[in-house]
Amino acid sequence: MKIMFVAYLDGWMGIHIKQFATGFINFGHEIKMLNYKQMERGLNPFAKSKNAKHTFRHRALEKEVKAFRPDLIIFVVAHLKFDFAYIKSFFKGSIAVYDMDGPGWKCYDSLDWIKNIDLLLTVSRVSQDFLREKEISAEYLPHGVDLNYAKPLTLSSKEKDFYGAPLTFVGRPTARRIRIFNNVADQGLVLWGRRWSRSKECPVDALRKATRSSKDIIGDNVIKIYSSSDIMLNILREPLDDPPTIMSLQVFLVPATATCLLTEWVEELEEAFEPGKELLVFKTEEEFKELAIKYSADKKQLMKIGENGRKRCLSDHTHEKRVAQLLDFIS
Repeated sequence: MKIMFVAYLDGWMGIHIKQFATGFINFGHEIKMLNYKQMERGLNPFAKSKNAKHTFRHRALEKEVKAFRPDLIIFVVAHLKFDFAYIKSFFKGSIAVYDMDGPGWKCYDSLDWIKNIDLLLTVSRVSQDFLREKEISAEYLPHGVDLNYAKPLTLSSKEKDFYGAPLTFVGRPTARRIRIFNNVADQGLVLWGRRWSRSKECPVDALRKATRSSKDIIGDNVIKIYSSSDIMLNILREPLDDPPTIMSLQVFLVPATATCLLTEWVEELEEAFEPGKELLVFKTEEEFKELAIKYSADKKQLMKIGENGRKRCLSDHTHEKRVAQLLDFIS
């Protein structure tokens, strides 16, 4: 089968989408990757209007479709950037759209476009239930992980000193995260992400001092952080807090490195991992603090949880597993 991906292929999302696509390649499928940001630039650098970008995206897509002749196109978009009814006029294969944002996904502002696609995928059970209430079919497909990328690393003493910490978080500050992390700022907490060092975005001195780099960290360096930390922390952004939903990429990437993850409970979590055995889960801020302090003192137990988490990823959460599920949806 020939499969085309249309997605944002820069940064951490680009890494993830390319690894997901490799899962199809490993099944013998032929893949074509398109970056919609590049597609919308066209040949005229001065044509920057919304309508111009819309035209460029569709012209570029039609050209690529005619050249590659895919059987399936998978769109991973943050906003509704494509006219699927028009795409159907020149593409006779299957169209899948993958919601990786959950209830706050901008494409849900209007649902009329869904009638022009063949498969809607979502990483959120909450979104799936919302759509079913409106008699719209959506298939639940959580993230997967590349176990050759996210894996335990053997680091030098210098790298361990730089990347490692008792408690570590990678991501941006939010009011809620600031409040929660302030409770463990004195427990060896290290924060990664340029915004933590800015007083305007992080007004708490103790947390700014916990920032190890004034630059964002992506790619292999993130895996070094995961692999050398005692406990990695994962806290939802506010839009996903009520109701708690979406297992973020970190929920799979961190256990895959055999590091213990302390993550916020979400509806989908217990389908994927066994709390207390394969990762640690909290539901309240008090429970977060209690677990962080308790397990920081038990390195042996942290290692055991990390090892169990990687085994679970190997058995249930590879990209190849997700590809098989997706292909079953369209068979």
